[in-house]
Amino acid sequence: MNRRQFLPATGLAVAVPVAGCAAPTDGTETPGPQRVTVNFRNDGDRRLVFTAAVVAEGFGGVELTYADDETAAFPDAETVDDVPAKAWEQAVTFTPLGDAQRRQFGSTAGSATGMEFQPMPYGSTVVTAVADPDAEPPMLSIGSGSCGQSEEAALELSVDAGGVVHQSTACTDTSP
Repeated sequence: MNRRQFLPATGLAVAVPVAGCAAPTDGTETPGPQRVTVNFRNDGDRRLVFTAAVVAEGFGGVELTYADDETAAFPDAETVDDVPAKAWEQAVTFTPLGDAQRRQFGSTAGSATGMEFQPMPYGSTVVTAVADPDAEPPMLSIGSGSCGQSEEAALELSVDAGGVVHQSTACTDTSP
């Protein structure tokens, strides 16, 4: 299992990794239709912004949006790690500049949503972010993961009443 964790330098925000299970591969690309779903749930009373993107080949650059609607572009970023931690820490959402599927959900207390993406090539990367635009810093969690050659990638993210982000990833195959 590959894990990525973002911990803000201030220590004020809570971050939880978005994990991915990677099946062994022989290094060859298999086009395959990988089904990707992401479910977000807000069990607290704060206003949150959930963002998910699925990229097959990397970000192709990324644009971060901040609480004041200002943006910052990182045209050479291909992964979460290619963007400085301080930039993520102050962001509320992100948009890959390359070929990607992206969804964003503004959440109020007790709300939830499920997102299903169009089938993607096996090994695509799922990037998720949870932010509280009224907090300083706003980013609660940013992470990425992959389910390798698995037929389905299902991510569940929830934020409890205390503002702690909980995440789980299930990588499954439907064939026997």
